[in-house]
Amino acid sequence: MAKTKKPTNAVTTTKQGNGEATAALFAGYDQLADLGRENFAAVLRANAALSEGLEAIGKEVILYARRSFEQAAETATALLGAKTLEDVFQLNSEFAKANLERLIERSAKLSEMSVKVANEALAPLGGRVEATIHNLSRPHAG
Repeated sequence: MAKTKKPTNAVTTTKQGNGEATAALFAGYDQLADLGRENFAAVLRANAALSEGLEAIGKEVILYARRSFEQAAETATALLGAKTLEDVFQLNSEFAKANLERLIERSAKLSEMSVKVANEALAPLGGRVEATIHNLSRPHAG
């Protein structure tokens, strides 16, 4: 008896095609899920860096305010003990000059701290943006 060739029908071909398409779909999904997890981890790292930086900036502002109040109290005490109007003007002038110098110094320090915090917070995200664009722009099998 002659062997008969099994006819290929559209249903068999479609099932094979669907299986391959499903496998490709899940492969793409796994890559997308990994990308999402990596991006989420980068956001968490950026958030941690931002929180730490803002905490340091907050401490610096509190130290500045505390020191300013201490200096104001010292100056007020000295003003109460001033003997002449010239002494009052001299103390007030020294207080204003010292406050301005501290303000400029602290402003520069806070600016440096802010730039550092911004760089540290954005660092984990920069690489992820590039990786995401690269991953989403390339064609996937399927």
